[in-house]
Amino acid sequence: MISGLAACRGRAALVALTIAAWGVTSGAACGRPPSSPALPEPAPSPPPAPVEETPPVVGPITGWLRTEGNHIVLPDGKRFHGRGANLHDTRSCDSCSWEKPHVEEVLRRIDVLVDDWHANFVRVLLESYADKGPGDGRAHYRNVLEDADYFHDVMRIVGHVGKKKGVYVLLSLWHEPSFAPLGWPSERTQQVWKKLASALRDMPFVMFGLVNEPERNDDGKLDGEVWKAMNDTVAAIRSVERPDKRHIVAVQGTREWGRVLDYYMDHPITAGDGVNIAYETHIYDRPARFDALVKRPASKLPIFIGEVGPVDDDSAKMLPDDIVKLWDLAESLEVPWMAYTFHTNCPPNLLLELKDTCGVGASLEPSPWGRMVKQRLAKAW
Repeated sequence: MISGLAACRGRAALVALTIAAWGVTSGAACGRPPSSPALPEPAPSPPPAPVEETPPVVGPITGWLRTEGNHIVLPDGKRFHGRGANLHDTRSCDSCSWEKPHVEEVLRRIDVLVDDWHANFVRVLLESYADKGPGDGRAHYRNVLEDADYFHDVMRIVGHVGKKKGVYVLLSLWHEPSFAPLGWPSERTQQVWKKLASALRDMPFVMFGLVNEPERNDDGKLDGEVWKAMNDTVAAIRSVERPDKRHIVAVQGTREWGRVLDYYMDHPITAGDGVNIAYETHIYDRPARFDALVKRPASKLPIFIGEVGPVDDDSAKMLPDDIVKLWDLAESLEVPWMAYTFHTNCPPNLLLELKDTCGVGASLEPSPWGRMVKQRLAKAW
């Protein structure tokens, strides 16, 4: 998500030592942030699965969000001060997909993040793969169109967030075999969203995040194509919603792994009359870019920061002090934010690192990065 001109910097030795203590590891390709999984080869597209009835989900106790001007607002018209973290599904950053699903572990982590850390905004990352992978293969890996048990697990996870009054969940496709080669939604992705949106159409505490991060496109030449893919997917969601109950749908930045929202400032999403569209950016940058990536788009669009975290490698650089400055700016502009990620093995980790394990039943003690986030969430906004 960092431009090719600005991203590939050498690593300062002292800073590298500081960041290492925060559970941060090196990324891969230049410009790709640590959260961005390598995209799989697109899976073959079988006929769309029929939309299923909604599994039991706890009745809503949290009201509908909406967009108003350049802000996301609560049912009473006050601006939404959402803060929290990313949280993985039962595949758990591919740490838990090699054994049976542990949905209770996901629910436990939601409890800790919300009840103990006091998050009121949770980005749940949905993760699917095109195949079983090497060796004996993954025990579960297909998406909600092809795996009914996974679909029901997702409904349980979302329903559990719905038990937390005043807490909102951004349901995001994070690793999804239907994505186009550069991470855009495809026609097959639209079918995924139609199934999810139909099942959750009466759940006011849910927002939809179309993809993880549109990749590359540093020069913006593909902005129009990214915009069309996003707009078409919003239209697919609106086609299964009730006209009087339109969820907030988040579209991601068109450039640099979801960072840059510029194109939307002059070309907002138009599907469904452009109602209840939010614009999501992921920030792994130094403060010199904050005006361009946050302040300028926030002056015109209802935006939020879907990911932020400490990183220092050839693809990105953001120091702990930079994050504090970003939080200060975002909260002054009333821009919601979420940290990456509530995990033990998917850096930058908010929890103490546990390598090569699924982590079921782990203590969930915060890492230095996690302590920083937890302390921020304890402060009034």
